[in-house]
Amino acid sequence: MTPDPGEVYGRILADMKMIWGEMASAMLRKRLRDVSADAARLTADQLRAVVHLLEEKTLPSVLGPEGAELKARLWMSWVGNGQA
Repeated sequence: MTPDPGEVYGRILADMKMIWGEMASAMLRKRLRDVSADAARLTADQLRAVVHLLEEKTLPSVLGPEGAELKARLWMSWVGNGQA
């Protein structure tokens, strides 16, 4: 069973809020715009692209490169069918 990208998006947002608080929503919306995606009609491929951007551009500033990679791998495991 393939996870619903909308549900996974919600889980990622909740996880990000634990790090950045309410700023997480804006950060995630920016990455959605970067891949021309809409949270209401998100595909798994778009979500994978968002996770890659978060790993490359957003997460390292707080988690460092290794932490960013670990967090991205966790989120990719939630998306499924496209491991980091």
